Amino acid sequence: MGHYKTYISFAIQKGELHIHDSVIAELALPKFNFYSDNTSQEVLKWAEEKQQKLPPDEKLIILNYFNISNVK
Repeated sequence: MGHYKTYISFAIQKGELHIHDSVIAELALPKFNFYSDNTSQEVLKWAEEKQQKLPPDEKLIILNYFNISNVK
């Protein structure tokens, strides 16, 4: 299975405080594809995994994401 790179901008909120951050995530391409872009599905999976690693009083909020190319 191949991969592609996606820029994800997010904030981690804890009470009234929040921290903005971003990553270039390497997301998996699906084996079978019924539509040409599965980015939203993969970003949701990434966000769920990231949320599980945060303390219970912190919440991950996705601000923006887009696929990128020509990144090695």
